[in-house]
Amino acid sequence: MAQLTGVAVNRLDGGLGRRNPSTDNVVALVAAMSLSGLDLVENQAKKLLQAEDAESAGVNASYDANNTTLVYHHISEIFRLSPDATVYLIPTATGVSVEDVLESILPTVRANPDIKGLAFTGFNNVITDMPTAVETVQSDFIDALFLENRYIDFVLLEGKGSGSEISATNVADLRTKKAPQVSVVIAQDPTIASIDPAYNTYTAVGSALGMLSIRKINENIGSVNIKNKPAGKKGTPDYPLTDSAGSLWLDANLSDGTLAQSLSKVDLKTLTNKGYIYASSYEGYGGIFFSNSPTCVEKASDYAFIENNRTWNKAGRIIRQTLIPEVKGVVKKDPQTGFIKSTTISRWQGLLNKALEQMIIDDEISGFDIYIDPNQYLSEDDPLKIKAQVVKDDIVHEFEVDLGYTQQIQ
Repeated sequence: MAQLTGVAVNRLDGGLGRRNPSTDNVVALVAAMSLSGLDLVENQAKKLLQAEDAESAGVNASYDANNTTLVYHHISEIFRLSPDATVYLIPTATGVSVEDVLESILPTVRANPDIKGLAFTGFNNVITDMPTAVETVQSDFIDALFLENRYIDFVLLEGKGSGSEISATNVADLRTKKAPQVSVVIAQDPTIASIDPAYNTYTAVGSALGMLSIRKINENIGSVNIKNKPAGKKGTPDYPLTDSAGSLWLDANLSDGTLAQSLSKVDLKTLTNKGYIYASSYEGYGGIFFSNSPTCVEKASDYAFIENNRTWNKAGRIIRQTLIPEVKGVVKKDPQTGFIKSTTISRWQGLLNKALEQMIIDDEISGFDIYIDPNQYLSEDDPLKIKAQVVKDDIVHEFEVDLGYTQQIQ
């Protein structure tokens, strides 16, 4: 029976301050792989929440062995190092280069906006192809998505061995390239490389993807310790690649099979300065760690490291999401000046301050500043201009300690 309303109570939401789960560490593995007998479709994404999800699609250790590929290994490495990761497996055609599949996978990446970073595996490219490949990936894939306001944090490429020795003096300097969101991995686990001759020149992009996925956006892939360890590792003083029980990463090679520890400090420094990601150990300290997180752009760039890109991208996404509800909204003006009313400016600044403050709470940035000049006239052709600055955290790469004797402590 219909009755008079009198009092209507509306159900409100959001007062408890809860947030949806973060998608900062959602990644994709783009793999050139045979699809025979698999429950997968070429260029379409399969969402994985655990390695068992890949196994249910037919991708398992036997698949790797039968096809002399390492797709399942890379997936298992991601989840070993980052158990709570979300991984999209995107299978593509075999026998092609990375550049050949970029256009084909773009629709899939567009359709899954939670993907923040990608790694490519199984393609024909080798380390000598990287100078061209990194810039093509940047221009045809990352920049193309950026024009659509889609920010990709990073792309990892395999700098596979080319059959000749990798020399720090002879490899191309990737720091001269214009690919600030692309990185090249030349690290390999000797245990995996020794399983089959086909793996002699493989690179550990799965391990790299896992080590990025487990880290906060402002952490370096080479950090000895991490802020949020998996449950089984809490209380430990570090977070190495090494898994002694599984005989993984007991040592580290370059992708030509050279033992990283056999190289001189100058050689390793040169590889770092040229923009390559490898793995090695610290003298007198157990475990294998990635070297650093360089991108393929000059070192003077603000985006010369993966964590810089991840931090900027997250701030950019937050700002866009905060301001989109204001688009084409009414803007009150000061009748005396004709410019934007101060109360409107304050409201916009308050919205942005509240949104970016969460990055400080989450320990992702050190600070930020938002400035909106009120002396602006707005029209269809004149956007409101806002100046936003973020203070990123620094990374300590080395310590230098002066140690000596003294007769007494002052």
